[in-house]
Amino acid sequence: MATVATHRVEDIAHELFQVVTQICLSTLRGRRRAGDLKEVEFLTLSLLQAHGIMIVGDIQRVLGVLPAQMSRVIRSLENCERPLIQCSINARDKRKIDVELTNLGERALLDYQGKRVGRIVERLSNLADDDQEDLIQALNKLHGLLEAK
Repeated sequence: MATVATHRVEDIAHELFQVVTQICLSTLRGRRRAGDLKEVEFLTLSLLQAHGIMIVGDIQRVLGVLPAQMSRVIRSLENCERPLIQCSINARDKRKIDVELTNLGERALLDYQGKRVGRIVERLSNLADDDQEDLIQALNKLHGLLEAK
């Protein structure tokens, strides 16, 4: 039998999911231009920024995508006019491919983040100081929960 607390947590989770969806939708603007990152490409670059060199299979598992999709993402990021990643054969296991962010990849990631953060700033700019402080505290708690796997 589900408790009131369980229902409350589920309600919060649904509300949070809706907010995240709204944030994602509100930071999109118009059609994607040639050269703009796709969401899965952004996530790939973010993982590489956070972890340094990663094996393709590890990236795929973290993102939860199929091997064929991961191959397309890697090809797209590596074979563009100005490569955003660099791939090399893993020194310990020649069957695996190491992937790392290039300087251009770092800049593309920061540009992608900057544009979306700027749009979120627009949305939050009218929030009262007290509400901003409350939001910061709630986000810090949420961040801590998400890190404590």
